[in-house]
Amino acid sequence: MAKLLTIETGFSCNSRCNYCTQLDYRAIPQPERLDLATADIKARIDWAADNGYDQVGFSGGEPTIRPDFIELIAYAKSLDFERIGVTTNGRMFAYPKFAHAAVQAGLDGWTFSLHGPTPEIHDKITASEGSLEQALAGLANVHAACKALGVRPHLMNNQILLPSNTQYIREMVELLGPLGVQLFMIQPFIAQRSNVAELGKFFVPYPQIVAAVERALPALAQFGARIKPYNVPNCLLWPLGREHVEGQFYGITVYREFERETAGEFKAFRAKQWYRIDACKGCKEMCPGFRMEQYPQERMAADLVDTAFSFANSALRQPDDGPLVFAGTELMTPETVGEAMTQLARQHGPVAWMTAAMERATRLQLAELASSCTERGELAELVLVAQPMDQRFLAQRVLEKGSFESLRQLLYHLAELRDKGRSVPRLRLLINVGDALRIGQEPEIAKQWQALCQSLDRARGTAVADLLVAIPNYPRGRRPPDVSRQGDQHRAWAKELADLAQRHNLHARLITLEDRRGLDADRAAAMQLAEQHFATVLPMESWAKRLFRHPLSSPELDFVSWAPPWLFERWDLSHAPLPEGSTPRAYADAADEETFAAVRQVSVAAATGTKAGRGRFGGASRTATPKA
Repeated sequence: MAKLLTIETGFSCNSRCNYCTQLDYRAIPQPERLDLATADIKARIDWAADNGYDQVGFSGGEPTIRPDFIELIAYAKSLDFERIGVTTNGRMFAYPKFAHAAVQAGLDGWTFSLHGPTPEIHDKITASEGSLEQALAGLANVHAACKALGVRPHLMNNQILLPSNTQYIREMVELLGPLGVQLFMIQPFIAQRSNVAELGKFFVPYPQIVAAVERALPALAQFGARIKPYNVPNCLLWPLGREHVEGQFYGITVYREFERETAGEFKAFRAKQWYRIDACKGCKEMCPGFRMEQYPQERMAADLVDTAFSFANSALRQPDDGPLVFAGTELMTPETVGEAMTQLARQHGPVAWMTAAMERATRLQLAELASSCTERGELAELVLVAQPMDQRFLAQRVLEKGSFESLRQLLYHLAELRDKGRSVPRLRLLINVGDALRIGQEPEIAKQWQALCQSLDRARGTAVADLLVAIPNYPRGRRPPDVSRQGDQHRAWAKELADLAQRHNLHARLITLEDRRGLDADRAAAMQLAEQHFATVLPMESWAKRLFRHPLSSPELDFVSWAPPWLFERWDLSHAPLPEGSTPRAYADAADEETFAAVRQVSVAAATGTKAGRGRFGGASRTATPKA
């Protein structure tokens, strides 16, 4: 079996695809600093040869715009790889001399990234006028060069499935099949922290994907081509005919641009990006399951409500403990958040919603939701998680691009609603102590903070607003410092934070979880003493009986969540098990099986354009009943 290593060469690109996760990287001044040097890429090629890989591929960004692209192909060829490929938008191959030089150097595999059969679709997605015409010219030039040099080309296409192009898989096969493309890779938009707010714009449910593939079957048969799904469970497409569907078995190795010593060394994202249904029990496929973006919305709301009910009972809450605090709503639609809030308020009274304004909705939609829930008496507090951009490592400016701007936009819309006579909940900024101290140390962050506070001031009107600060845990595996000697420093920091709050007319509070942090004895003692030092200056507010963790606010969801990792990774609650049945189901209930079967049997009528029932992946929402 072939063993392929894909080498990420950097982020520079000559297109600006609207779905691309790398756009923020390219917005950084001098983005070429994030491209690997020639020597670094050659070292990765050497690593592939030394570790038994017989195929090597280059991805980006756009590898073909590198001045050393031909040199890198020739270098890989000198090491006798069986196949050398590139993932490309195809535009550089529109130059016949470039296409010829690449093939002559040893390139024999192309994965084109064409996303629509017409310029109206493709060029709009790439935000590059003429890009489809250039790519098709490039494909023709590749054929001509391969024919002239006696090389057999291996041609594939990778289509990102978006609402604007999913229904055109068949047309893509009809366009590219006659040009020799035999494998059509498809994958839906994948959310992560840097782009989760765009999920509402780009989300395509699995049933629509299955319908589009079914519609493409005649074209696949005509050209002897195959579909290869990524991040779509194989089982949803197998019933359409295995002769036209090539399963993805998750055996790809990628040498990422930020890894230094070996491919796969970066293990920070050990996240739960998938969930499983009952049919997964006996399945022997190498498949992680269903993407969390596809987790049923009604199940998200039910899980949150059920967990809150269990927490409220186990915590023995009293009326004066304050509103329940919930977070982890990034994958939810505004309708789902609203439904959950209604049920929470019905059972527990008005609640506090913690958000970084990074949900799959516009900021205006979030503001409308917060205002409406306030007017219905369901939302008491809006806790805004303020995380500044992390400038300490250049590439982290995307992974940790911060929430200041998203919060500022949300507050702008809340202010407009207030001006129109609408209600706004109590507004509270929540920030980590270390991040708060950076405001006085880094001018750019101070500037962004000032803009954020100005928006907060307008949104709250004459109402009280708060600055909430919290001390992060000392990391596991490290001996905590001798906190008893740091009292003066802690009190000085607390005074600095109190002054920061006063300058913006905010009420400062120190948030604590008391003994719910789940720390070992040494770290627990150190944390308790540190909080005592800060509490000599800042009033303390306990969330021990207020803040609850539900399945979508667990640390495993940190690939997409803004608020929960800030609290639950650093405020480690992993020792406290979630209530039975409250996690994203390892194996779902019987209702899932009915939907699973329905999804696999999308009708031809739906495939040809008539509406078909969507059904549900999840079971009915389970509303917990308060104990008498």
